[in-house]
Amino acid sequence: MSTSTTQPRDLVAASPAPLAVRMRRWALIAMPVAAGVLCTIATLADPAPGVTGPELNEAYTDGMAALQIKSFAFHWGYALWVLPALLLARSVTGRGRAIANIAAVLGLFALATMPGMLMVDWIQSAIGQLYGPEAIDEVFTLVTEQAWAFPLLQIPAMLGLFLALPLAMVALWRAGRARWWAPTAALAAFLAFMLSGATWPGTVAATAGLAIVGVALERATRHEASA
Repeated sequence: MSTSTTQPRDLVAASPAPLAVRMRRWALIAMPVAAGVLCTIATLADPAPGVTGPELNEAYTDGMAALQIKSFAFHWGYALWVLPALLLARSVTGRGRAIANIAAVLGLFALATMPGMLMVDWIQSAIGQLYGPEAIDEVFTLVTEQAWAFPLLQIPAMLGLFLALPLAMVALWRAGRARWWAPTAALAAFLAFMLSGATWPGTVAATAGLAIVGVALERATRHEASA
């Protein structure tokens, strides 16, 4: 009679994954939702939501306290918006892997550049306080004219924020791990955010879309929930 303690294969497959793996999985699932919530907080704190021109400069000159909340929340909101594209790339090994790699590269562009650019808001406020609101446009016009590298940072960052998460969802769809509504929700979230001029109705709609992305990630990573 055998005394082997080897467990049946079905019981081994059903055993839960290590705690660290489960925590990593749920962190990935939560990232899009947290991104939407943080961006909504940022728009509510914005002293001049949807405003441009002299009115924006005046609001920013007097709004350093609010701008700290706005820019800090956007910083982490943008980072969490694109980070799933980087984390998913290694798990897409069949169909869709090329798209997943492109999404990861675009996510890297956004993650490396976009969050840091939000400190510009604080610089605008400081310029306005020292030299008057009208000086803000003068300073940034000079930067635009002389800093040839500025668009080389800005454009890839915007493309990454726009495309990284939708392409990552397309990769999961191509791999058979997500339904068609996953990339649709990711794209709709960004469009709602941008078309609203980064105001709270748009960020609330974006949060709803990003929550759907979170559901798609939960479904796509269920195989990681068991060891």
